[in-house]
Formats: sequence, structure tokens, C-alpha cells
Amino acid sequence: MKRFWVIIFNLILLSVPSALVWAAAEKAEMLEKKVDVTKLSGLNFFFASWYNDNMWLYAIIVTVLMGVLGLAIALVTDIILKMIGMEIHKIEHHE
Repeated sequence: MKRFWVIIFNLILLSVPSALVWAAAEKAEMLEKKVDVTKLSGLNFFFASWYNDNMWLYAIIVTVLMGVLGLAIALVTDIILKMIGMEIHKIEHHE
């Protein structure tokens, strides 16, 4: 019986954010912002036009780009640390 109530409680917690989204849908139209691309060029124009045209695509591309950039920074850091003689390996936890 306890498991049943836990499942019901979790479903209620999961439904609260969606109810808030439905309540805020009317105000979302006022939040639409467009970036002025007249003075932009290169990558700035590229990302600003994505932001203006399709915000979902912009969000996905920026998220993937951040992950790739983080991975590149981690790999370069590992290479530099190995070059100066530090041992880089996974930490083993013994309890």
C-alpha cells in the first residue's frame, strides 16, 4: 500500500510543473524577443538568426556545442597534465 501512495505522490509532483506551464502560456507571448541582426556578421549573425528563427533548434545546438567544447577542454587538459608527468586515471574507491 505504501508503494501505491509513493507512485501517486510522484505523479502529482510530476504534474505540477506542467500545470504551471499551462498557466503561464498566456504570458509567454509577451516574452518573445528578437535579436537585431543588421550589424552582425560571421558567427554572431549565424547564432542570432538561429535564435530568431527557431529557438528550439538554437537551444539544442548550443547545448551540444557546450558539451563538445567541455569535452575538448577536458581532453586538452589531460594531454597537458600527462606531458608534465602527472598520472591521469580513474579514481578507485575502496570501502
